[in-house]
Amino acid sequence: MTTPACGRASGPAVNGAGAPGLVEAVLAQFPASAYHLVLASDPDDLLAEEELLAALQARGFRLVREPDPVRLRHRVEQLRPSTIEEPVLVITSGPLNELPYDLWQQGHHVKLALHTFFPRLAYPVVRQLSPSQRVAASRAAQPERTLGVQGTIAYLLRVVFACEPSRLAEPAALVTWLNAYHQRPAPMPAVLAEALLAALMEFPAYAGWPLERLLAEREAFVAFVAEQWGAFLAAETGQPLREREMPYLLPFGQDAALQDALPALVRSGALAPSKVPDAERLPAWARRAVEAGDGRALVRQAEQLLTALDDELAAPKELRWDGWQQVARHWAALDVLFATASSGTEELDERRRQLQAQLDAAFLPWLQARYAPLGVRRLPQPHHVHHVPDYMAYRRRNDGSRRVALLVLDGLSLADWLLVGGAWRSRHSDWRLSEQLLLAQVPTVTAISRQALIAGRRPADFAETLYHNRAEPQLWEAFWAGHGLGRSSVAYARLALDRQEAPTEVSDGRIEALCLVDHSVDELLHGESLGAAGVRATLRVWLEDYAPRLEAVIEQLLRDGYAVFLASDHGHVEARGMGQPSEGLTVESRSMRARLYTNRHAAQRVQHAFPETLLWADDGLLPPDVQALMPIGRGAFALYNDVVVTHGGVTLEEVVVPLVVITQG
Repeated sequence: MTTPACGRASGPAVNGAGAPGLVEAVLAQFPASAYHLVLASDPDDLLAEEELLAALQARGFRLVREPDPVRLRHRVEQLRPSTIEEPVLVITSGPLNELPYDLWQQGHHVKLALHTFFPRLAYPVVRQLSPSQRVAASRAAQPERTLGVQGTIAYLLRVVFACEPSRLAEPAALVTWLNAYHQRPAPMPAVLAEALLAALMEFPAYAGWPLERLLAEREAFVAFVAEQWGAFLAAETGQPLREREMPYLLPFGQDAALQDALPALVRSGALAPSKVPDAERLPAWARRAVEAGDGRALVRQAEQLLTALDDELAAPKELRWDGWQQVARHWAALDVLFATASSGTEELDERRRQLQAQLDAAFLPWLQARYAPLGVRRLPQPHHVHHVPDYMAYRRRNDGSRRVALLVLDGLSLADWLLVGGAWRSRHSDWRLSEQLLLAQVPTVTAISRQALIAGRRPADFAETLYHNRAEPQLWEAFWAGHGLGRSSVAYARLALDRQEAPTEVSDGRIEALCLVDHSVDELLHGESLGAAGVRATLRVWLEDYAPRLEAVIEQLLRDGYAVFLASDHGHVEARGMGQPSEGLTVESRSMRARLYTNRHAAQRVQHAFPETLLWADDGLLPPDVQALMPIGRGAFALYNDVVVTHGGVTLEEVVVPLVVITQG
């Protein structure tokens, strides 16, 4: 067989109005129905962009990114026979000639290089952008001349982050920009942040400002704005609102632009309305950020969240993963508010129900189109729960954290985390909590999603243990063996702090990679008979009774030098029973939100009897012979009309889960 000619080493430049954006330019290198096997060298991670990955999948490409040569060969064999209608695309960050020879010989070669798409920008700077930031840069008008490092930094700050330091010389402008910036999913690269900080430090208005933390952490920005607003209110009312004296750096009383920024700060959640003893003493503009004293503060917050969600879901087909993360956060905050407000939200219930139906109808098509492509790329930011161990190993290599601990809070939803995280921030001012969101493994049942989280592998890679969690200790150990840690340096243990002390593995000085699994939240929700509101009430009891013991374990881990990665394997949803299938031995696993089959005909028979269901299969993550039958929307395989709190399906609440890195601050 003759060796195929290599693809062009350069792609079309992205160079101005009317030119193709980065997605279109890269996609041109992968024509549909042309080759049965394509090998792409992608050292700059150009093929990590969500829109591009989805477009490749739509063209029939089945994507494989696997650095381990044994697993790579196994994955390719699983996908044979490949055809020009369903080609296999192998993506590597290294040279193509380092791939197994038989693949190299058979495949069509494509070499991608970032500098060929941005020929007028400094390559070392552009390379640090996230995939979505590169796409934003590609869609802007390109510079007319070649820029050096400093010119590229200034250009990218302007076109990607809407930031020109010269226009941020006044506090109102900076606060407004930071508020918008911290609603983005990905931070700016360090080289841009350093340049921006250096420019801001030149302005006299920012003497004494904690600029570095304000830019790096949304939590620091929120705390700063709250402290400054509290200082203003204390001065106006003559009554201190906080125990701690804070320097007053934001001149709300004298700056009309800051006054105009208040509604946006409240709407984004950067500023929570404050309780003021005598709000009538305040100027009219200030009352927009204080509680009116009529007991309707939570209702107003719910109205603001509903409006924000209306706006975000206005064009659901345009939403990407970063947009869905914002939707998930707002929906979780709304869930907490409705559970918290004792009265007043009844008038908003119908609006909320309508929005819930709209949300479910929009999220499922996005998940079906983007779930598998987002599972391909593990680093530097994880997208799926099975990426977490790789992310931990990456942080261990690059951040100097010799000891890492994975704390799995089984069943913790994003709304649950909003309550837990708020409590922990108030109790532990020395903890630094860095949050991001992940996609749970579909179906979102514990045996599959938690195994994927702990193993760092797709369910197809542990098919023999798919229906139970007994193999988790061996899977955790095997993952870290692949990263050079011996058996004595790796440990797995389960927490039951309501019944026993912390396991000895927590204090074992030899351990460098520790996994702790806590079932308390999952047990709480499965025992709940009062729906989602009951879960919130019970979780508050959990926060007072159980959580302090868990916090003590985290404190010990932090003292002993661990970076703690708190993760959930799935969320949960309130669902209504639609009847229970009777399929005998043809079903492999039963739960109220998912039934697993290895016989497709058996699954289709049940689907025929329950037409409001979805048959999920062939996603490249589950074993090829496994199908999951799940209710569409919020139904459950339970007694007709029974209300249950459960998981296993594909609602936003079940699928989008938190990952929180806890370090000593």
